[in-house]
Amino acid sequence: MSRAWAQRLRGMAVAVALVAAVFGLCGLTVPDAGNRLRDDAFYEFAWAANLASGRGPTVSDGATTSGVQWLWCLLLAPLVWLFGAGALPVAAPGLGLALHVATAVAWWRGLRDRWTGTIVGLCWLGHPLLVRECQNGQETALACFAATLLWLARGGSERRFLGLALVAVAARSDLLAFVAVLSCWRHRGAPWRALPAPLLALGMHIGVARLLGGGWLPDSALPMAWLFHEHGERIAAVVGDSGWSRTWWFLRPVLLGGPFALASSLGIGFAVFACLRPFWPAGLRALPALAVGIASGLGVRDLATPGWTALLLALFPAARRRRPRCELLATLLGLGAIVLLHWAIRWYPRDYYVAPLVVAAMAAVARYGRLRLLLITFALVQVFDARRVPPEPLAGQREMELAGRHLAAVLPAGERVGCFNSGLVTFYADVLAAAARRHGIVNLDGVVDARTFAAGKARSLAAWLDAHEVRFVLDNALQFARDEREPHACGDLFGADFEAARDLVEVARFDVPGLGNGRPDGDSLRLYWRRGRGAAPVLPAKGVRLLGSDMAGGTVVAWTAAAGATLRIEMPDGRREPLVHADVDTTVVVWIARERHGTGRLFVGDSATPALHLPAL
Repeated sequence: MSRAWAQRLRGMAVAVALVAAVFGLCGLTVPDAGNRLRDDAFYEFAWAANLASGRGPTVSDGATTSGVQWLWCLLLAPLVWLFGAGALPVAAPGLGLALHVATAVAWWRGLRDRWTGTIVGLCWLGHPLLVRECQNGQETALACFAATLLWLARGGSERRFLGLALVAVAARSDLLAFVAVLSCWRHRGAPWRALPAPLLALGMHIGVARLLGGGWLPDSALPMAWLFHEHGERIAAVVGDSGWSRTWWFLRPVLLGGPFALASSLGIGFAVFACLRPFWPAGLRALPALAVGIASGLGVRDLATPGWTALLLALFPAARRRRPRCELLATLLGLGAIVLLHWAIRWYPRDYYVAPLVVAAMAAVARYGRLRLLLITFALVQVFDARRVPPEPLAGQREMELAGRHLAAVLPAGERVGCFNSGLVTFYADVLAAAARRHGIVNLDGVVDARTFAAGKARSLAAWLDAHEVRFVLDNALQFARDEREPHACGDLFGADFEAARDLVEVARFDVPGLGNGRPDGDSLRLYWRRGRGAAPVLPAKGVRLLGSDMAGGTVVAWTAAAGATLRIEMPDGRREPLVHADVDTTVVVWIARERHGTGRLFVGDSATPALHLPAL
């Protein structure tokens, strides 16, 4: 190829990569609990804020925990000292975005070929999954930064590699396999020299878990996996299934399925191709493509990654015996273990777990960066792959935030409250609340409280709550049901004689009209008194009172309702649209969006007299 054509291809590659970067960065938003910040992020916010304020490394009331990624939390603690805990929902995504940009710069500076480094850096900067997840308030951007530095330092000194290995595992514990496999690749001629890095990282990991949570694994490692496996076995028993279908359901993504396409269908496919090509017989070059075509015809999905691998093997068979790409193989195995762990073993897949796999895709592209057409194609495919990364449906978390912010309006301060999905509730009702309005929120699923996980496994959660004087529980109604078909139904964890309809009395519900989780009674978060535990709470007098304005400019009111009543709001044309309906005597804390204010007059049922006139916004 002439120098002129080489320059043109370089220019085209940079231009297309720049388009990919701009396209991906269009996904930047102002994060909130409805579009980026998962409930899990607020566990880490609470841990960092409690540590910074002197309350210790705690989330759940009364228990230290190892159920967070502690290096990320330590980075958040200084932000609490500087700006206060209330700034974390904005500051944490900002820090994540800064780390995302720093990782792109590391790729640009870390590759010998600056043209390839520029293109890889731009593709990293605009990668749709990374752009979305660097704003999630969690440790994702830090884990990707650490994994990238570790890969770039793979051929460096042992001291530097060891330091980065410890940082990577501290950033996210599932990077331990990456550390181990990459260390083995570094010392493939002397395997005993590969042991210090992974062993020291494992020792640090276990030491922190023992110190903070008392177990050999982080508190968050087992609870959700155990719950999903338990329900899987019960569902199999109910429908008469052996359980293999459910096992296969979670195992098949490990075979180059959807998680790898989320990272990069072409990048991961090219890495697999580079590892297979030296061994694949040229005479069978069409066989993988034929197999993928047949599978697609039979209705198999998630074939984008194996499809690229098959296409490349068909187009570029090995002309002669070549050396295997052990470096890429080590990277694929080490980072692919993340999918094996969370999908096939834990049965608890989440998109953000996949983010470090993008390092493997970028490593493959960097290894063959001299092929400028590959760089152009990679950037183009990344733009088209953006459809695999839609916004997550997190709007239902607004009710968790509503409950945390306004729990004090329906429950006296000092009462301890058990909650399964407790991140947002803990942050607003315990961490940010003034001392006179603070509640002790106890995490019930055990993710950040080893005590409740042990009690749940023993089917004695009700007795544990009695022993710790927790008289109230808060969550959507499904969490307290006994339903083998629903993996989130946890009623059986309370005990063999627990029955939600008999043992729980609704005190309040927190509702954002129009939101729901698609499950029975999933339209609101509900606060229950545990019948027989102390005096029954007394509901306020019937009526509607204003609580204030918050949550994206809406208005919050508390309505103490009689069973069967409906709260309506008057529209400018005189129509009265229903906001919420109460099927029991309860207090409903409801958020009213700005666009639904109408005339601002609220009515209970068909009453001619307004119950409340909302202030103008």
